[in-house]
Amino acid sequence: MQLYAASNIDRVFIEAEVSRAKSEPDNSTSIRVEQPLALVFDALLSRLAEYTEDITSIDFDHSLAETPGVLGIGSRRITTMVDGKTLVQRIVLFEPPLRFAYFTDMSLSTVRVPIDYSIGYYTFTEQSDDSVVATVSVTYKPSSRLTAFLVRIGFNRALVKDFEKAETYLNSLETR
Repeated sequence: MQLYAASNIDRVFIEAEVSRAKSEPDNSTSIRVEQPLALVFDALLSRLAEYTEDITSIDFDHSLAETPGVLGIGSRRITTMVDGKTLVQRIVLFEPPLRFAYFTDMSLSTVRVPIDYSIGYYTFTEQSDDSVVATVSVTYKPSSRLTAFLVRIGFNRALVKDFEKAETYLNSLETR
């Protein structure tokens, strides 16, 4: 597995945090949907604006990708919120349609949340009944120890809520 270090972040740190997201995440949640594997992967990577009311658009910048101009490791996912602020996430693991991970680069983001960074690790597993289980596991560092407990609660609620919206959205699509 090849990982890409986000700007100004040590490669060893990124690898350790992705490993922690796999084995000891700060938060994790899953959904099960009856849709094709590639569709579920694409929806959770690039269609967030279609099912999350706080987001107006998702764009990608592939200028720093391993293969410039092509979605992959090094690409940046830029999420624009309804207030115009952006969240910048660099793809650090990309193995479609089975898994991807990103590093949230708070130094490039204009959204202000009480974390220094986060890593989101997504896996997609096709089941014997042709449904897909999608799981996101997250690691992060709160920007203050004083607010760490509240950040953990808020982060988990937002993660579960967003995944529930994704599940509803995916189950509403008529593709099978």
